[in-house]
Amino acid sequence: MSLSPESLQLIAADPRWRTQRIARVDTPDGPLLIKGQRPARGPLRFKIMKWLSQLTRNPLLQPVPAHGGARAQNTEVQRLRQLAAAGLPVPAVLHQAPDYIALQFLPGESLQHGLTQTPDLALRLFEQGLQAIGHVHQQGQYLSQAFARNIMVSSGQLWFIDFEDDPLEVMDLPQAQTRDWLAYLLSTLWMANAPQEALLQSWHRQFEQLDANTQNRLVQSCDRLVWLRHLSNQRKPWGRDIVTLQALGDFLDRWRTHLNRA
Repeated sequence: MSLSPESLQLIAADPRWRTQRIARVDTPDGPLLIKGQRPARGPLRFKIMKWLSQLTRNPLLQPVPAHGGARAQNTEVQRLRQLAAAGLPVPAVLHQAPDYIALQFLPGESLQHGLTQTPDLALRLFEQGLQAIGHVHQQGQYLSQAFARNIMVSSGQLWFIDFEDDPLEVMDLPQAQTRDWLAYLLSTLWMANAPQEALLQSWHRQFEQLDANTQNRLVQSCDRLVWLRHLSNQRKPWGRDIVTLQALGDFLDRWRTHLNRA
């Protein structure tokens, strides 16, 4: 699909994607999601992640460069087309301009929102997310940031978004796929409105379907990250990041106990 001149004129005249970076624009070709270019991120975040990776001896935590600008935009277009060619649910790239891309608009809410709803829905969506990531890996692919905020629930299906960085710049494919699992657990466990035991059972069922090498990498990561459970689980004054890390460490500790009993 190519956009009409009228649609391109409307996009060019809309200031929101320049000031807010992301905007829905209604055009004769239908609603579109317009993404302007993101500035490169500062070095502090990468120093923290590098330190954490070295401290835990976990290469999966090493920071992935977020280049920003045209390079990040090109990365996202390439990754979206790569995943779409593999038959995976990502928004279609409808137009690429020097300073923005136009994507298929996906009506709905993020998985992050769905996980805060009723316990039954939260558990069902958590399991759908696990299955969707597993399907991505079965196609020989990987995600960029497999966080709940980057998974959309649209028309009853999960869609993956946000691919402005590429983990394969700093790690191999098996590591990138294992990193997807950790990112998903990190972003969901602290806020999922479902019983922790049910989440644990769902995760373990998914784990048992993985190949032996991925299982070994996950168990090694678990052993190196369980100490996070000693962090504070109070959002104030520590902030959300500490709470998410503590929830991950606590979950991995209980999962390790489950593995030892099995």
